Amino acid sequence: MILTELNERLDILLTSTVITKKAAEVAASAFIHLQSTLHKDEIVQAEMLFTHLPMALSRIEKEEKVEAPHPDLLTEVKNSSYSAQAGREIDYVQTLWTGRLPQEELDYLLIHYAALLQLNEGGNE
Repeated sequence: MILTELNERLDILLTSTVITKKAAEVAASAFIHLQSTLHKDEIVQAEMLFTHLPMALSRIEKEEKVEAPHPDLLTEVKNSSYSAQAGREIDYVQTLWTGRLPQEELDYLLIHYAALLQLNEGGNE
């Protein structure tokens, strides 16, 4: 996925009122940040994370709740070599977002980011 593809995806989600404008802006900035971290213009298989992220942020704005991911999966991801770098990407998202993200959403983002970092060879690790 490249930035123009992400912007097209975000436009579709915005037009369909599936996500909010603020969530789209944060997702686009997070994508650009990840491109910089990975030193890549194209991020392989980024579609799932960058669909989940603006939808999660929109859920938070609407005060909707989500169930936590399976604990075993979360433990596996937390023990992966990509967990720290994924955490730094999530920290960046939180700097753009007003208010703290719920733990359940943070956990899902950790899973998505760690998988994406692994697929893209971990960037500059």
